[in-house]
Amino acid sequence: MILDTSFIIDIMEMDEGALSRHRTLREQNESYRVSSATIFELWSGVGHSRKSENEKIKVLKALSGISTISLSLPMAEKAGEIHGILAKEGKEIDDIDAMIAATALLENETVLTRNVKHFSRVKGLRIESY
Repeated sequence: MILDTSFIIDIMEMDEGALSRHRTLREQNESYRVSSATIFELWSGVGHSRKSENEKIKVLKALSGISTISLSLPMAEKAGEIHGILAKEGKEIDDIDAMIAATALLENETVLTRNVKHFSRVKGLRIESY
């Protein structure tokens, strides 16, 4: 399972749906990770925050114990391909979402997100909401 940035943010904001799903993942010993693209997106939010120290603590706490998958060259290539195809079709998604989708596709994983609208545009990608 690849955890999307939206899921991590919802954990940080104590969203009950995200917290419940996170508990279930842990209780069932399901494997879950985040893409390095999610790390980038979260730390970008810390940089933009007026309360950056508070945000930094929240990010570190939310990511505690979660493994990270570094974006590899094949993942970057796949993300570029996804982004380009969807842009050509007029269904563009964010660069970061394309990177997360590519990571999940190449790792044969499902993306856990509340952003189903964007991720559902990616052919062959398995998505789970909460």
